[in-house]
Amino acid sequence: MSDVIETRSIVTEAEFEYPVDIVWRAITDSEWLAVWFFPNDIQPLEGHRFTIWGRPIERWDGEFQCQVKTAVPERELSFSWKGGHEELKGFGHYIDTVVTWTLTPTPSGGTHFRFVHDGFSTAATSDGVFDVMNKGSQSVLRTLTRRLPDLIQHGA
Repeated sequence: MSDVIETRSIVTEAEFEYPVDIVWRAITDSEWLAVWFFPNDIQPLEGHRFTIWGRPIERWDGEFQCQVKTAVPERELSFSWKGGHEELKGFGHYIDTVVTWTLTPTPSGGTHFRFVHDGFSTAATSDGVFDVMNKGSQSVLRTLTRRLPDLIQHGA
């Protein structure tokens, strides 16, 4: 008999007027991704291990260790996201989660972006990090909305 561990997910969605190939570049090009998300060394290759550099705080260096699980060009990118420290309460509390970014063309030629961050513990000790990451997912998509025109015009 195995124990079932309950988890919860964050789901954030946005619509962009730009075509899928542009939004794909924004989520898979390390330089473009760093402009609206976090500094990183991502490559959209299944199995690729990479780091997301957050801000260091007490008892934690700010690094998230990630690995690409799925990379379907111009459609889906998913990766594991691990890091933090168990003693921290909000941002920086240890997580072992999976992020999936799904892009869907819209009838107008734009892109629907679905951001799912799955695997957060339902334990009360994870409430702080869940809340911070929930607000963060909304914030980074707002930042992408603001910065995408600059990325297109000037590059990263």
